[in-house]
Amino acid sequence: MTYFIFSLLCLIWGSTWLAIKIGLQDSPPLWSAGFRFVIAALIILVINRIRNVTYPADLKRLWKIAFPGIFMYGLSYSLVYAAEVHISSSLTAVIFASFPFLIAIFSIFMLQEEKLSSRGWFGLAVGFLGIVVVFYDSLATSRFVFLGTVLAAFGAVASAYGTVYIRSRLQEEDIFVMSAVQMSLGAVIIILLAVLSEPLSDFKVTARSVGALSYLVVFGTVIAFLGYYYLLKKIQAIKVSQITYITPVIAVILGYIVLSERFTVSAALGAILVLFGVMLVVRR
Repeated sequence: MTYFIFSLLCLIWGSTWLAIKIGLQDSPPLWSAGFRFVIAALIILVINRIRNVTYPADLKRLWKIAFPGIFMYGLSYSLVYAAEVHISSSLTAVIFASFPFLIAIFSIFMLQEEKLSSRGWFGLAVGFLGIVVVFYDSLATSRFVFLGTVLAAFGAVASAYGTVYIRSRLQEEDIFVMSAVQMSLGAVIIILLAVLSEPLSDFKVTARSVGALSYLVVFGTVIAFLGYYYLLKKIQAIKVSQITYITPVIAVILGYIVLSERFTVSAALGAILVLFGVMLVVRR
């Protein structure tokens, strides 16, 4: 089951970058992300209701469970959606591949049992070099591309922190409770940001916006994150992060086929360094 869920997540999350980009053609980033997580959270709440899932009555414990939702959903996806306004879906996926490096760094302080080997540290250095190359290329291209690169990178930082927090402090919590509470908090944050910064009228109801939203809600959120929480309870966080070694490859292929997205030579070199670094970090 663990291998099946891992493979399924690779396929789903490898395609979500493209789905986000397609949806953004007819809708603003924050409203797109907000609607995605509001609907997904409602679906999970209904599932929990059917399963008679009970939520903690203690507000302190409830907040402890909800807290990583600020980072995994609220901040991470606000930044990722905003990034894809400026850069391609495939480049966003490659930048997000820095996720395992960030997991490793946060794990030093929050997961003492998940130490990196010397090869892992070398992988971090190689991956960091790749990120520098990608950043340099984006800065040389335009300030808008550079802005998108920065936003995607900080999205990865936020998601990595939330992931390590869950692995270190919420191991005993029910995955359905965690997903419902954290996703609901993240959805509220994104909707508030959307209300403050984007006119709702900019969201156009079209086949692209609705189709992308539907796919992202059902597959990219409900199914994928329940599987993600399952993996975090079964295997080490750094091993779960291997998903980001595979998803950029899928994203690049789909971006090229569907939207004719292309890399510059420098960006491609940086991407190769990032992915090779990830391989060194997560390899046994």
